[in-house]
Amino acid sequence: MNALLFTLLVLACALPLRADNWLQNGDFTDGINHWRGNGRSPADLAPDNPLDKPDPFTSKGLIIPLKDLDWTKVAQDFKGKIASGVLTFTYMVSADRAFSTKAEDYLNMPGHISYDGWRPFNTPAGEWVIFISDFGSARGTYYTIRPKLGSTDPQTCKMAVHGLTPLEDKTITLAFPPGTGTMVMLNISLTDD
Repeated sequence: MNALLFTLLVLACALPLRADNWLQNGDFTDGINHWRGNGRSPADLAPDNPLDKPDPFTSKGLIIPLKDLDWTKVAQDFKGKIASGVLTFTYMVSADRAFSTKAEDYLNMPGHISYDGWRPFNTPAGEWVIFISDFGSARGTYYTIRPKLGSTDPQTCKMAVHGLTPLEDKTITLAFPPGTGTMVMLNISLTDD
């Protein structure tokens, strides 16, 4: 009996520790559950005929078709456990993806997605934005992301997040400027440092 317990303890210690994702359904295996906004699930875009193969580009993840004239967004509410963490996400862009080049589409960016509680700021043309709104401290932070041009391969970003209020309500929002094409979020996580 002691040998069995010892063996189980050794095995448990040998397994890699996995950080908890503060976000729900960050791998989108449950479709778009826990996410709201303009996202679509692969089931939404699957062919009507079950014998037809789905488009490999839209067969997994959270699919975000861009709008010609308006910003597109998806969001999720969550509670972070501590004050800092690591945001990691992998996404793809369709070959026909093109963001607006109009300067006015990037002025007062929060206003474009009806986030009127945010102080107005401008973003660089050709970049999309991740917002983290922290309601415990009544403030937030944002990150701009410039996709690699001409690549439909998965692109992964990892960044440190600081200054969050532990155990308070928060919202993460992914916002994409007007344009053509499709963004596909393959996974996103916000974990402890």
